[in-house]
Amino acid sequence: MVWAQNSSYELPVARVIRQISFPGAGGGRGAGGGGRGAGGGCVCQAIVNCAPELNQIQQGCTLPDNSKGVCCPSTTLASQPSQQGKGDNRILPHAQIDVQMDSLDPNKINEAVQKGVDTIKSFVGIESNIVRNKVLLPPNSPASNHLHFFKISDRAKSMDKAAKTILEASKNMLKDFQLSARQAGHGLRTIPVASTVLGDTCPRNPRCDPGARYRSADGSCNNPQHPAWGMSTTPTQRINPPTYDDGVSAPRSRGVSGNQLPKERLISNTVLVDVNSPDPVYTSSVMQWGQFMDHDSAHVPFHTMESGEGIECCPGGREAQGALRHPECWPIDLTGDPFYSSRGRTCMNFVRSMFAVGAGSDCTFGYAEQLNQITHWIDASNVYGSNAEEQRALRRGQGGLLKTSQGSPGLLPIDPDPGRDCEAADRGAKCYLAGDSRVNEQPGLTAIHTLWMRQHNGVAQELQSIHPEWDDERVFQEARRIIIAQIQHITYNEWLPIIVGDSFMRSFGINVLQQGYSFDYNPNLNPSMNSEFSTAAFRFGHSMVQGTLRLFSRSGSISSIRLRDHFQSPHLIQLEGRYDDIVRSFTQLPPQRFDSFVTQDLSNHLFQTIRFDFGMDLMSINIHRGRDHGLATYNDMRQVCGLGRARDFSDFGDQIAPEVMQNLRRVYESVDDVDFFVGGMSEEPVSGGILGWTFLCVVGDQFARLKKGDRFFYDLGGQPGSFSEPQLQEVRKTSWARILCDNSNIEAVQPLAFLQTQSVYNQPVSCQSSSIPRPNFSVW
Repeated sequence: MVWAQNSSYELPVARVIRQISFPGAGGGRGAGGGGRGAGGGCVCQAIVNCAPELNQIQQGCTLPDNSKGVCCPSTTLASQPSQQGKGDNRILPHAQIDVQMDSLDPNKINEAVQKGVDTIKSFVGIESNIVRNKVLLPPNSPASNHLHFFKISDRAKSMDKAAKTILEASKNMLKDFQLSARQAGHGLRTIPVASTVLGDTCPRNPRCDPGARYRSADGSCNNPQHPAWGMSTTPTQRINPPTYDDGVSAPRSRGVSGNQLPKERLISNTVLVDVNSPDPVYTSSVMQWGQFMDHDSAHVPFHTMESGEGIECCPGGREAQGALRHPECWPIDLTGDPFYSSRGRTCMNFVRSMFAVGAGSDCTFGYAEQLNQITHWIDASNVYGSNAEEQRALRRGQGGLLKTSQGSPGLLPIDPDPGRDCEAADRGAKCYLAGDSRVNEQPGLTAIHTLWMRQHNGVAQELQSIHPEWDDERVFQEARRIIIAQIQHITYNEWLPIIVGDSFMRSFGINVLQQGYSFDYNPNLNPSMNSEFSTAAFRFGHSMVQGTLRLFSRSGSISSIRLRDHFQSPHLIQLEGRYDDIVRSFTQLPPQRFDSFVTQDLSNHLFQTIRFDFGMDLMSINIHRGRDHGLATYNDMRQVCGLGRARDFSDFGDQIAPEVMQNLRRVYESVDDVDFFVGGMSEEPVSGGILGWTFLCVVGDQFARLKKGDRFFYDLGGQPGSFSEPQLQEVRKTSWARILCDNSNIEAVQPLAFLQTQSVYNQPVSCQSSSIPRPNFSVW
């Protein structure tokens, strides 16, 4: 087994919650004209240009239009190329296990394969019997709402069917050849599927044009040597080996002693409880941007029946048995839970995630990897879709524009095929269509989708006015290219330094430049989603969700809504016209702190509908999903992230507060049983960032991959898709505050819109102020 070198990481010496501190309130107008700050070695800039280096701001100054700026350190603005390879050695290698295997009889391998084919064919009869007996998800139930949150493409269904056949064959080989779990999981990964009768089911690598100026719709061909890396409908990958019970695909269900792992709902009720603790530093934009980023790069759907009907694992609140239990059911046990028992529920619906296999030589037998239905890149796939068909459905076909509804600048287009369980219908509204099917999940998410649809159309209109000779395709692709760049810039310039801290950004070489090009592309880095990231660490934002949302009107009045009343229904925007009020909440409402506390709107009322007084429990689902994916444990992740392996619960004390550590001890039998999601959520933030150490390690690693492994990253030089230097400088004027101003009817906002207005330098200013720069697209 090859593990990451622990020496790559500096251990935190103390648990300190990050407080962004600005220098004293002094320094109004800088000495010297032309926007130059007082004192040498710094340049007067809009504060957003200093966002990654806030603690180095020396004083205030005045910009040429007499608006407020700050004196940025000259090093921040230095025009120097990033060092190629800087920090690459800190990116986690993927653990490999070498297993001794005897040669296997090819004829017996094909026999195992054929049995796998027959098993998958038998699902048709099982599902027919289930439908005949009407064991189906009730319409407009929380479980049905959850299902329709995850729409599944035909391409994903085809990939999953091929992967399941290969996995069934692997399980047959486990039995037929009497393999150990390790041999079945890892040894069989040396056997290519192409050498068997299943060879035709393996995906083929797409053909690429290395000189392409624009990204493909499905994310393919970003890396011509590995054209399927980052492509939609491809597998996730792993930092640590999986922990499947059988080594192949059976969910992790037992601890190191052989006893059943503790019930997810018990953990949720003991460790991840609801305590109101608003964050004093950040705005709710931090949480909302995180969800938007997640929906740009990760979407692992779960199985449905062949007909598209949802799988019911808990008819009448009781676990399905015998012939009426679908093979993909693995429900969550609610027996004895005080909240759900009073509502007659002993079972929470849970269907296993869909699977994928690699293309070409990466199509092998062995352990399961889950399917990411969307592109893995930060490429605005949630705005544009993750394949050409989805993209066409969103385009107007004129002037490079995206479709809209309800006038101009308009709202998102209405989904022409929302499915029978669009919760909006019960409230007299309709569901929206966007590049990602989860757009209607909650009002803040719908609003941020609307912001970026409007931003695309605004950019497209400017480009068309500059170049009336450009056709629809040229305008669309250029506007899309700019939008992706703007999202990447906001992410790495403003948002990510808050999440992982300035020192992490610098040590991994992922802080963006303010001038010049970066040249840090590494074609050997696979940017595909790590399962530890998408299934656990990047769900940290669930802790920051507010169960009660405050909306701010133009007149200054404040009203409140409950999140549980707005799942999967955009009626607040569509019927009540509260879009601008939601946008104001992005900068005036604090999120909850990142901690082990989670609002009941997620733990008791997730996807609650108008017909029910309860919903699902997102915390139990997160824990169960980690076990479904055979995710490495918290102790595994501590070790790979350089903390050392805990031998006793007291060893967790280097990262986890004593009272939380005692709660873990109460529910888990061993330190080696603790789920990664639970352990990571329990850690206290390290100095300089929001996250605890293990989540920081995994989140930072993934964003380093997404920058350094992306041949189209916005500030990269020397590539066919690179911007000219004047264009790149205009992209760098992008800020979250400017996006909010340009695509809503708010009149003022703080320049650093992810931060509350605690600093004299971050007070609300007019949207017309040069404190919030506006890109000039005439350089196109």
